[in-house]
Amino acid sequence: MAAVVDSASTGQKTHRYLRLSLVLVVFALLAGVALQSVVITWEPLRVGWRPLASISHLFYTPMRDVFTGALIAVSVALLALSGRSRATTLLDVCAVFAPLIAIVPTGIAYSGAPDSLSCGGPVDCIPTTAIASAKAGIAVYAIVVVATVTVMAVIRTRTRRPNRSAVIVSTIALATAAAVSVLAFSPALNEHFPFNFWPVNSIHFAVTLLFFGCFAAVPILYAGGPLDVHETPPTPRQRRVYRWIAGLLIADLLFLAAAILFRQVFGETPAVLIGEVVALVLFAWFWIMQTFQRWYDENPPSILPAR
Repeated sequence: MAAVVDSASTGQKTHRYLRLSLVLVVFALLAGVALQSVVITWEPLRVGWRPLASISHLFYTPMRDVFTGALIAVSVALLALSGRSRATTLLDVCAVFAPLIAIVPTGIAYSGAPDSLSCGGPVDCIPTTAIASAKAGIAVYAIVVVATVTVMAVIRTRTRRPNRSAVIVSTIALATAAAVSVLAFSPALNEHFPFNFWPVNSIHFAVTLLFFGCFAAVPILYAGGPLDVHETPPTPRQRRVYRWIAGLLIADLLFLAAAILFRQVFGETPAVLIGEVVALVLFAWFWIMQTFQRWYDENPPSILPAR
């Protein structure tokens, strides 16, 4: 039996494997959460059961490099998949918020802070060294955002290809970089940094909610059907699954918002962790199904030429 020859273009193959790599990055992040929840110490290795309060608490564990690396990789992959549909615009906005989740750490409860960490507040705080690290990261983030937006604007001008989606994402990126820079460096506002973002209080929680909100909106949009005439339409079964995923994501996003805003009510229950893990699993499920649904698309949104 003759082997089937894959005639996909380089652009198609790149699009396929970028999508698959995003699923693998999510898997790596979930693997890090699972391992860190059962490993008490790595040297010497001692196992037990100590679930994290949230995925973001990986920042304070030996899995910190996995956490920050995964979020940066997610941001790069989402930007590389940039396109012209509403869904790809939302993914670009996710890419704006993802690095900030890694740069600005979540707070830790003072009473539960490990001995090696020094916190300066009676309630939620971050270690003193992490404040300097976060500010340095925000400075670099702001510079990179301005540079990226400028380069892309020059490219669009020279190629004479206006892109409304890129303008929207660029505006959001510049506004976000400006806002976090003011909160981090303005003498009038940075006294309680990074817990100076009203009304959520924590900058980390704010960008996390925005990230998951945009993330969850993508399957919700696709639950109504294809967003582009060039894409392979879903089968009736796939459409039903997309609607189930969309409904579950809406419910989980509401739960996650409540868990973040009223986390003291949940006590020791890792409600935020549960909500984040469910959101990532649901999105990965949707992403895998859609990747194979559109495996043979000739013009995926990220490589679709301007009309």
